[in-house]
Amino acid sequence: PPAVTAKVTYTGYLDSRQRLQCETTPATRIADTLGVADGRLALCLVGGGQDGGPLAEAFLGADFPRGMTGVVLTGPFMPPDVRRRLHTLAEKNRAVKVVDFLTEPAPLLERADCVVAMGGYNSVCDVLSFRKRALIVPRGQPRREQLIRAERLGALGAFDVLDPAQLTAGAVGEWLAGTHQPHALPRVDLGGLGRLPGLLQ
Repeated sequence: PPAVTAKVTYTGYLDSRQRLQCETTPATRIADTLGVADGRLALCLVGGGQDGGPLAEAFLGADFPRGMTGVVLTGPFMPPDVRRRLHTLAEKNRAVKVVDFLTEPAPLLERADCVVAMGGYNSVCDVLSFRKRALIVPRGQPRREQLIRAERLGALGAFDVLDPAQLTAGAVGEWLAGTHQPHALPRVDLGGLGRLPGLLQ
């Protein structure tokens, strides 16, 4: 409605790489701690984690290319029973790890070769900012916000999109085995952080 539109000022997306300026722990140390210092790294992001179980399970069950390690960040709101199930799955596969919490995931994002994620705002900003080859599997219910964001940015060529109804370990594994490079980022404005101080003032 016009009354709401009049209140809106477009800022642009927020460039997640700027968080690295505040991070004192280098990516290499985080990678060493997690045991993923060598080889290629695939990172799975499920946002807060409350409904990220299906994506995390599909990721952990995928066939990883030789020399690639998979890491799942579970999110602070993932139900304990789902988290336990993920750890059980990871114990059966030496190519994957489950991390319950990182104070700042930006260094790990910088280290990652590719990302599999849900379509939340923060995860999408991370993918766009770090220019990672990415597969986005958006939530379709009960809200369509993630689906709309993924479809629009996918149409611009920012990343690959998988319909959540098509989510399987096989589909994730097939994507991981692909060799295509990260997409170009046409018409995606990442300058929001630079504009916010002036707008707030």
